[in-house]
Amino acid sequence: METPEALLARLELEVVRPLDGFLFGDYRGVFYGRSLELAEISPFSPGDEAERIDWPATARTGEVHVRRYREERELTLWLLLDGSPSMRFGSRRREKYTLALELALAVAHIALRHGNRVGAVLPAGLLPPRGGKAQALLLAREALRPGPPRPLGEALDLLGRVARRRSLLFVFSDFLDSFHEPLARLAARHDLVAVLVEDPLERALPEGGVFSFFDPETGATAEVNAFDPRVRAAYQKRAAALREARIQGIRRAGADLLLASTEADLVPLLLGFVERRRRWSSRAPKASS
Repeated sequence: METPEALLARLELEVVRPLDGFLFGDYRGVFYGRSLELAEISPFSPGDEAERIDWPATARTGEVHVRRYREERELTLWLLLDGSPSMRFGSRRREKYTLALELALAVAHIALRHGNRVGAVLPAGLLPPRGGKAQALLLAREALRPGPPRPLGEALDLLGRVARRRSLLFVFSDFLDSFHEPLARLAARHDLVAVLVEDPLERALPEGGVFSFFDPETGATAEVNAFDPRVRAAYQKRAAALREARIQGIRRAGADLLLASTEADLVPLLLGFVERRRRWSSRAPKASS
């Protein structure tokens, strides 16, 4: 297993530097999205957007008023890494938890390089938000420490209690546990990105072989005969339905969604995500000076 120092050094070389030079000149607009702070309420001017009309002020004064915003000067980034037993599965390059950790460290590293603060809810406990290079190393060390299994819903509720101000939240999980209500509460208050971490073997069986499955959440075991095409077809159909249910649940909760597979290269994965966030943020209300 890599040490925290070696893990950060590898991610710096393979992921952070290529991304930082290529896409993050407009870092705040790409990542901070619609997280704007109300600056004032003032009379409507030509060109103001109708969606920014403040109806209580309009009714009170008899004149149309709009909300004007300013960007938060400092971004607070919160990360949640699901440490449930199902995240310790991986049939390709890495376990799901390892992928979640690498993605979290890459995002945190970039945020810290731009003077922002990063905090985290981890299997081993809570990491309060701080800035500086030392925070990235502390995050790596704490994320690699084992901790007692915590239901995803409880972890999401904890994140809701500690993230008091509007922040950018990344939740890394396979979302196999109940999540919709606490996720929706977070999405209503914050800019929330749900990273659905998955493995190819969870979606389809290879042709041939008898596979023994163990459910780390319940302890149940089962054997599956992948030589039978009917078994493979039934497995794929059921897996697709479960995956779609999780995707739709995340979207109904109001969170942005990033799909991440254990076989993926991090740079193309994050490039695609950032480009989509850039397009999305360009449609957000513009801050007034």
